[in-house]
Amino acid sequence: MRRPLAVFVFAFCAGIFIAGAASIPFLPPYLSAIILLVLCAFFFRKELLFDTLLICFSLCLGIVALKNTQTLPACHIAKFIFPGHKQTYFLKGFIDSQPQGKGTSTSFIFKAEEAQYNNLRRVCCGRIMVTSKGGTGLSYGEELILAGTLYRPYGFGKYSRGSRGYRDYLRNQDVWFLMNIATKAGFVRSGKNKGFWLKKSAFMLKDRIEKVIFKHLAPLPAAILDAMVMGERRGIPNFINSAMIKTGTVHILVVSGFNVGTVILALILLLKLVRLPRKARFMIAIPSVVIYCLMTGASNPVVRATVMAIIFMLGFIFFRQPDVYNTLSLSALFILGFNPRQLFEIGFQLSFASVASIVYLYPRIRDFLRLERLKVKFIRFIIDSCLVSLSAWAGTFGLIAYYFKLFSPVTVLANLFIVPLASFITLCGFSLIMADFACPYFAQFFARTCELAVYLLISINALFLKLPLSYLRLS
Repeated sequence: MRRPLAVFVFAFCAGIFIAGAASIPFLPPYLSAIILLVLCAFFFRKELLFDTLLICFSLCLGIVALKNTQTLPACHIAKFIFPGHKQTYFLKGFIDSQPQGKGTSTSFIFKAEEAQYNNLRRVCCGRIMVTSKGGTGLSYGEELILAGTLYRPYGFGKYSRGSRGYRDYLRNQDVWFLMNIATKAGFVRSGKNKGFWLKKSAFMLKDRIEKVIFKHLAPLPAAILDAMVMGERRGIPNFINSAMIKTGTVHILVVSGFNVGTVILALILLLKLVRLPRKARFMIAIPSVVIYCLMTGASNPVVRATVMAIIFMLGFIFFRQPDVYNTLSLSALFILGFNPRQLFEIGFQLSFASVASIVYLYPRIRDFLRLERLKVKFIRFIIDSCLVSLSAWAGTFGLIAYYFKLFSPVTVLANLFIVPLASFITLCGFSLIMADFACPYFAQFFARTCELAVYLLISINALFLKLPLSYLRLS
């Protein structure tokens, strides 16, 4: 079998999809997976039979993986708490995400360890979305005691144009309840910290970088640069987000593989200047890109790009040439292995569909057009850029039409201008951050350049939006 890992992951995803679409008990696919694994070992030398058994095993394993996440442990908070009553619950645990402030409210994911109600106290587990009035100064990993009313997320409404509601969205993040705390008296700090030290350090570095961005830039350019560099979109106005969705360029407002590549390239070039050996450069770059992944919230595009980058760097260290299809498959398996429900997330689907489409379609279209025969390098570069944009659009337009009810013919043309400009903004942003740390005198130069480039990007996007038939509403 050519590229067995890619086939394995495809079958694994198919199993997750089947388990999500149909009501299947846990035991039959579990027993089937064990039997198939034994048969795979027994018929290892019979290629065709082994391949067939491996695909069936992968399918069953996908079903088992999703069903396993739907089976809650006995101590899970959902087993013994029944929200809806106006009853005050006391929860002890720690903050499991970076707190997000909006106005006078602060929201964060809380990992419960102990619950008390009706004079009963018991050990528990589970994650809760908490919204608190006040709560400024809270940080990841901080242990708290909360007092408030628990309730389930609403099941109606749509967090996207897809078919699922807000409750399903939070369930995919393993969040089962919401809690509102009206006053500062609703939480008590214990003074302890239980967070993972590396993640905490990454969040502290992120806070410092965001302070640099908002110190030097006006609010709107700062919010857009913060989204591009740190993955934080909370400050972006709705009209800009909507305009970029319509032109198919909203992907620039999230941290993606380009940002990961930029971090690696800048770091490797810097280490090369100090004459470190090649292996040492890559060995330093690997933990650095992991920290950047944690800083940006470990979203699907960043995790995918991080895993792919690490595999490629390990290939250089051990003098092996990684296969891009197997690398992409391993990235998907890494994400779905931790949380199979991510398969149903729009971000996961768009991220992998776009990359897979570029990897498959771009070289074939390029070979068909015989671009290598084109002698003018600038024209060849422009056509190459168009083909990359066209390949990504071809792989994602169906998903965008389904989820967002939009068809954007202008996407390919818009990305031809927007993506290079967004790349320039991102590079300026990283330069601004490094200049503020190393030589603050040059920071203002990069800040003004960033602001001008951001306003230019918004203007170009608005211009494409005014073109006839730039986008079509499908409902």
